[in-house]
Amino acid sequence: MSGRRYSRGMRAIAWAMALLLAGCATVDEKYFLDTNSKANVYVAPGMQQIAKIAIMPFKAPNELLGGSVSDIFVTELLRTHKYTVLERSRMAQVLNESELALAGISASKATEVGAMMGADAVVLGTVDEYAKVKHGWHEDAFVGMSARLIDCKSGQVVWSVDLAKRADDKNTTLAEHTRLVAHEMVAALFRTWRDMR
Repeated sequence: MSGRRYSRGMRAIAWAMALLLAGCATVDEKYFLDTNSKANVYVAPGMQQIAKIAIMPFKAPNELLGGSVSDIFVTELLRTHKYTVLERSRMAQVLNESELALAGISASKATEVGAMMGADAVVLGTVDEYAKVKHGWHEDAFVGMSARLIDCKSGQVVWSVDLAKRADDKNTTLAEHTRLVAHEMVAALFRTWRDMR
């Protein structure tokens, strides 16, 4: 009798844990699927075996902006649960040992450093636009950026995404709008990955 209660209790706990985990996955999926995006996306067919990635600071008008934008992009990518992301401080350590600067290194050198760290691929990005632009009697935030994932072994582009967008609300700050653009970029990637399953 006590064995039967124990197994029922364990089944109830297992069922509750499964529901909790399923609920967590659904929240993230809804987070991306509820977003309309006009991002331009390319995903290479048959390149889905990438598990561990490194993300370089994005090229931007200044190093601080590039680091901040790549951090925002990392947060969005982490919410997809698709990749394990290596910590940037480890990249900086490897680059310091190689006497290279983290910002502005070439794609081939970035994949070399990524491979030394054990990454399957490296994300490289660029912030092309980051400004307030005049629109009628006011100024709106305008952000344009691109990102691509490059396989460390083959040097091939696994995926690429870009988006340039003006904020809909004149009160939106550049930082808020950057988060929105990064979210739309990753949402477009997420939809494409889902459709390719």
